[in-house]
Amino acid sequence: MTTVAALQAALGVEHEVIYGYGVVGAHLSGRLRARCLRRLDEHSARRDQLALLVRRAGAIPVAARPAYALPYPVADVTSAARLAARLEDAVAGAAWDLVTASGPATAPRRLGVSTLEAAATAAGGWRVLVPGTTDPALPGQPG
Repeated sequence: MTTVAALQAALGVEHEVIYGYGVVGAHLSGRLRARCLRRLDEHSARRDQLALLVRRAGAIPVAARPAYALPYPVADVTSAARLAARLEDAVAGAAWDLVTASGPATAPRRLGVSTLEAAATAAGGWRVLVPGTTDPALPGQPG
């Protein structure tokens, strides 16, 4: 995978995550909703960083779709937290791909590494709200 392809894929994931966090936030209140909104802001900023890197590489950033299919119905705090963890896992996977496709000491690799750390931490925070879930040994990698 080229660096530009990895950037575009990560950007596409961020578009989907931003949509998904809108659904997640609709089922939360108080501190959990505030956490959701912080993550939404962070993902929006990362989306903008990725789009800038794509443009700097001479490509046109992939556009967001009007809507995305959810993997299951979200109707309460537990299913919202489960979706949030799944969204963060998707971001971690895209971050791994970006790290491996980027050269050392480049902006895409630095963004990929920081994204992987943030996504793994956030996913773990959401998983504690879902009974019976555990953190993967290597976030972003297939189980």
